[in-house]
Amino acid sequence: MDYKRKLGHIFHTLGTTGLAYMVNYGTILVLTPYITETVGTEAYGFVSLAKQFAQYAVIVTTALNTYAARYIGIAYHKEEREKANTYFSSVFWGDLFLASGIMAAALGPLFFLERLIHIPSEIVGDVKILFLLIFLNFWVSTVFSVFGCAGYIKDKVAMTGMFKTLSYLVNGAILILAYALFPAKIFYIGIGAMGASLVVACSDMWMTRRFTPDFHTKRSDRSLAAVKELVVAGCWASFNSVGEMLNHGLDLILCNQMISSLAMGQLAVAKTMYMVVQGLHMIIDQAFIPGFLKSYAEHDRQKLLEELKLSMKVSGLLANLIFAGFVSLGLAYYRLWIPGQEIGVIYKLTVITILTCISAGAVHPLYYVYTLTVKKMVPCLVTIAGGMINVAGMYVLIRYAKMGVYAVAWTTAAVMTVIHLITNPLYISHILGVPFTTFYPDIIRNVCACLALLGVFKGLSRFYVPSSWMALGICILVYAVLGTGIHCVIVCNKTQRKQLMDAFWGKGAG
Repeated sequence: MDYKRKLGHIFHTLGTTGLAYMVNYGTILVLTPYITETVGTEAYGFVSLAKQFAQYAVIVTTALNTYAARYIGIAYHKEEREKANTYFSSVFWGDLFLASGIMAAALGPLFFLERLIHIPSEIVGDVKILFLLIFLNFWVSTVFSVFGCAGYIKDKVAMTGMFKTLSYLVNGAILILAYALFPAKIFYIGIGAMGASLVVACSDMWMTRRFTPDFHTKRSDRSLAAVKELVVAGCWASFNSVGEMLNHGLDLILCNQMISSLAMGQLAVAKTMYMVVQGLHMIIDQAFIPGFLKSYAEHDRQKLLEELKLSMKVSGLLANLIFAGFVSLGLAYYRLWIPGQEIGVIYKLTVITILTCISAGAVHPLYYVYTLTVKKMVPCLVTIAGGMINVAGMYVLIRYAKMGVYAVAWTTAAVMTVIHLITNPLYISHILGVPFTTFYPDIIRNVCACLALLGVFKGLSRFYVPSSWMALGICILVYAVLGTGIHCVIVCNKTQRKQLMDAFWGKGAG
């Protein structure tokens, strides 16, 4: 594989999709302090809670959608256009049916939501409208999700990133105008999310018509057999989503029910950084998925392995920079961002929640192998078992050990670290038919790089603590440049380091 050319393309894709994420995070950075100050940390916690409830609904559609891009993309690359269109149309109509049914079922409980969860009486109406808008956003995102396949099939993820940037700008504009012109309400966040989703849906439909004009959504093109094939293949993905819900989706509810709404709000703020890491993982995965799909469709296992290992290096770099950087500069960041909150508690919660960066950084891109090979049963069972242990651990530590909100963060970090470092790398090696030790040299080097970055950054933070946004920005830039160098020295050989630098400076993109 031509690493320089490949890396040049990857950097271009990461740049455009990364810009979108920066715009989104910039909006969060600006508005979160204002929202928590005007409507309270408790109210802000309901934003994350509403999104978690919407994620529960996504579980129902996961079986149909998990393998949509995989089946459509492989058929398309094999020049089986009619078959690809049958999958495409079937997914669209299936999503329309499922999303509409879920939306209808969700309307009833919304009328007595305050009986299901603890909501301060003064914001009951506000929270109900927020939940309604979040579920409407779920409907839009689900129904039009299949149109996003065109970006992966034609390797136009960079263009997708530009439209994503536009969607986040629309979201930010809506929120800024709403909070500037009207009394502060939580449900404005739902309106902004709706605006962003509509932009994404329209742009995905345009890209489908532009780059894959063979795809249509006529009723005559849909196939119950195709839906059945996708659902049978993806049913384990739905069960896996249940496991993920147990690992990440019940923490705020447990805080709400067993501790307090304030603890839920503090954990929601702390999980903001975790969501940043997850978002960056998705950006990296999106940049590599087109190559994974093409290599697998062409039965080129060696090329697939090379691309997987390349993705591990890039993903590990970003995760290490974030974890080591936040541990060193996180307190300064929170003092500037949310000075009126309990910074010490939120900082500790954040460090615990992103602790999985050490283990997940290099491993995360490998998870797409499960989608490529349609092998979800074993990882699903592992995830569900881990989720059950996680929830039980939370309950015991909250109820009997009196660890409070820290119990929620620690149990998830411990369970996910074991899954990332042991079960998944071993099973992925088994699926690909390669030695069980295939990925561990890269994983070990990544962990060593993370520890090295942590030591260097903590040492630097003892000499200087930034007290302004500009100083913090300069520190982040210096840490990023220095950390990238250290990471590359540890995880890459001499040839790979040269190819990486050539690609970064544009010498390998042509």
